[in-house]
Amino acid sequence: MKKCILSALAGALAMLAVIIIAATIHTNKDQPPKDYEHIDYVSTITGAECYICSDNGDYTVSAYWGEDNVGIINLNTFEMMRLEINRYGEHGELMEEPAGYMSSIGLSDKEADSYAHAYCFPDNAYASVQITGVQYAIDRDVIQSRLCQTCLDSINDLWFTDQPPAEYAVISFEDRTVQLLLNAHPWFEAGNFGVDCEFKDDGAIDLLIHYCLNRYE
Repeated sequence: MKKCILSALAGALAMLAVIIIAATIHTNKDQPPKDYEHIDYVSTITGAECYICSDNGDYTVSAYWGEDNVGIINLNTFEMMRLEINRYGEHGELMEEPAGYMSSIGLSDKEADSYAHAYCFPDNAYASVQITGVQYAIDRDVIQSRLCQTCLDSINDLWFTDQPPAEYAVISFEDRTVQLLLNAHPWFEAGNFGVDCEFKDDGAIDLLIHYCLNRYE
């Protein structure tokens, strides 16, 4: 009798498990699949033509390579604005005395109706950046024709279709690296700078970029 009861109980549990599995399969069929595809960008140029790797004097950024500073770059236009947190003289020498002023600079993409504006405070070693009209869509043809495969590989690991990066990014002049702006990475380092990101509900992004090393007094 006892064996019969145990057998019946085991059968009931097995039947319950089958029902749960079937219900789960049916539910998953009704839901659209989540898009977690990893996007691999493939360069169409060599390192000698690369915006970052080459020493092409035609690129505005070439004047700032080696500086201990960062900039904001639009990856759809490859226009860039330099954030003057550490100041340099006419011959590239670091100016190690207080500036006594703040500065502001802007970068716009009229076609996409987006705009980045920055306030730089050299004496306080930080910059505040506001980016509006962000599309969160990077032109694949443009970036593959401006960056070599090595530079693309350095940012490919963060590129997923369910979480597209902003078309604006932070570029380090000292390291020659590009850091994407992603909601999943609200804080990161770019060269000797720390970058704090605040992603707004309307898609806008606020950045606080501060120098992490000791400076002159």
